[in-house]
Amino acid sequence: MISNPFKLSPHTLRKVGGLNQLSYAIRVFIALCGAMVLSWSIDKIDWVIPLFLGVIASALAETEDSWQGRVRSLLITLVFFVITAFGVQALMPYPWAFGTSIAIMAFSLTMGGALGRRYAVIAQATLILAVYTMIGLNQATHDVPIWYEPVLLTLGALWYGILSIIWAALFVHIALRQALASLYIEIGLYLKLKSKFFPPPSCASVDTLRLKLAQQHGQVVIALNKVREILVRRIDSNPGNPQLGRYIRFYFIAQGIHERASSSHYNYSDLADTFFHSDILFRLQRQLSEAGTSCRTIGEAIRGERAIDLRDSEEAVAGVLKSMAYLEREAQPVQWRLFRSLRQLTDNVVGLQQDLDKIPKLEDESLADASLQIPQPKATLRSIWGQISDQMTRKSQVFRHAVRMSIALTCGYSIIQNLNIDVGYWVLLTTLFVCLPTFGSTRKRLYERMAGTVIGLVAAWSLITLFPMQSVQLMLAVAAGVVFFITRTNRYVLATAAITLMVICCFNQVSDGYDVILPRLIDTLIGSTISWLAVFFILPDWAYRQLPITFAEGLRRSAEYLRELMRFYQEKEVDEQVYRRSRRRAYNADALLTSTLANMQQEPGHYRTNTELWQRLVIRSHTLFNYIAAFSAHRGRLIDQPSNQVLAEASDYIVKSLEDIAQCLEEKHLVTFNVAVFEEWQTKLENGASEEDERHYFVQSQLQSLFDQLKEVRRLTHELQVQVHGDTIKALEKDT
Repeated sequence: MISNPFKLSPHTLRKVGGLNQLSYAIRVFIALCGAMVLSWSIDKIDWVIPLFLGVIASALAETEDSWQGRVRSLLITLVFFVITAFGVQALMPYPWAFGTSIAIMAFSLTMGGALGRRYAVIAQATLILAVYTMIGLNQATHDVPIWYEPVLLTLGALWYGILSIIWAALFVHIALRQALASLYIEIGLYLKLKSKFFPPPSCASVDTLRLKLAQQHGQVVIALNKVREILVRRIDSNPGNPQLGRYIRFYFIAQGIHERASSSHYNYSDLADTFFHSDILFRLQRQLSEAGTSCRTIGEAIRGERAIDLRDSEEAVAGVLKSMAYLEREAQPVQWRLFRSLRQLTDNVVGLQQDLDKIPKLEDESLADASLQIPQPKATLRSIWGQISDQMTRKSQVFRHAVRMSIALTCGYSIIQNLNIDVGYWVLLTTLFVCLPTFGSTRKRLYERMAGTVIGLVAAWSLITLFPMQSVQLMLAVAAGVVFFITRTNRYVLATAAITLMVICCFNQVSDGYDVILPRLIDTLIGSTISWLAVFFILPDWAYRQLPITFAEGLRRSAEYLRELMRFYQEKEVDEQVYRRSRRRAYNADALLTSTLANMQQEPGHYRTNTELWQRLVIRSHTLFNYIAAFSAHRGRLIDQPSNQVLAEASDYIVKSLEDIAQCLEEKHLVTFNVAVFEEWQTKLENGASEEDERHYFVQSQLQSLFDQLKEVRRLTHELQVQVHGDTIKALEKDT
């Protein structure tokens, strides 16, 4: 029997809905085609531009919500769009009032980003729609009613919003599935990198590998936060959904796998020297590598809704267990000294595999306590105002960016007015897209925008010359709009070229498209220059200034994380939510430190100060964090032993020491470095009874490793302070 190749089964439809970029492209394609057909059918081809621009603005404001959440977001978006479009229409004839309103609107909407990603996206799209309104009014070839631009732009936005809501209702968990898939793929990459530590690389390359590991850790944290954000929204709108319960389990298992993967046990080089003649470290390498492959398999299976097969990873862990059993029987006396540390390491790796083994068995289940497992404080007017007012300080990146955008857009408008640029509002549009919070990201976006604009203008000139027919040009505009949305997050040059082609094709329907080619290029150049000057001179976000504070915050969060973890070893009952919150804060702070270092490396040479020293500090900070994370893999209350008090005091000292370093960095006080204190604590821990139970031995050895890392953190921080603050710190050294 021959099957119909054009018949779409429900499973095929779900797969199409699950391919994020493809589903995005389909929605945009339908929306643009609908706008084009409407304009053509009623012989109002000049409606194409505002309808298209309204669709684009709405698509840029789209959030990864359930259909109920998208209804709320769409209502908020439409209210902002209507007010903004009519406001631009009313104030545009009055330059002074309009320039002032641009400054106030840019600052206010950008500050709205303090409320979270959803509102930041809506605010950015509102600013873009404001500029689209200016462009439409500026390019009008005849007098139009006051409602013309605002209503058509809003209709385009409403049309796309309705499509988005219908799509979210048909394909309920698209965004969540894609986010979970990306999360497991990122964890897989992290495990692949971690496997390269077994056996350990040469001393020359170990720091490079640790830095790569820290950077990949940041990518995992971003993916974890994205999944959590989507889950919170889903729980809020449909907490009893059985499939949602399954996805929550996926999220918690991913958290556990990442926590185990980011753990460090003892010194890998010592283990490699001691067990040089055993294959155990090679088996650990294979197991972690296979676990990474399994995570990728899980991610792809979640994305395509396929069954999960992890047999290869299970075979690898069986090899680890066989090797450990052989070592336990045949180990040499010299190897017994570190055998317990090796067993704790392999127990963690086996535990990681056990977490992976749970995934194929997960089934849909309703979670009555879903909102308790992933709590989210309810938003009130007071909390909203508190979130915004907390960011109203020069130290806030959101505030600095809001001031920068406000001044940059106002300057752009002043240039348009003073130079009487006829087609000048693309200057503001370029500034909106190019001016980003950091110098490195702005510079990258500037180059991409300029290159994409040139390519797009050349392509547009060629295509409207080769295909003068109106129908072909409109189809080219639709295709270019779809390409823009498919590529705007990862291929910005191509995205810019596509949107430039779309704009020229659209304008060629109501005027002469050739006349806007040169102005588009000049406006892009002016807007890019304004963006570069703004990010360089207006409250610049130089990373070298942020690194000490970011580093201090990372140390504070690591101290808090260690304190909460040690409760599991000292107390009968521990608040799991408090522990999870401290863990999330510590992971976010560690990821932020790594990204801040990456930002500094993209800045001009004279702002990349002490780069090598900062790299060593970031590596050491991440390694210390890894040793802290290992406590999560062996949680359990210690049985009563004489050494318990020493272990508790040692952990308290590490916590207080980390907080002390953080305070010194924040207040620019000298970090003292006393080797004798560390040696005293090391001696106390070494004198502990090594024959006690496994958990005591683990806590003791981990605390010793933490003291080693803490000593290096203090020494490097002291060295950094001397280099950065120079004479001030040296004067403090003399006083002390």
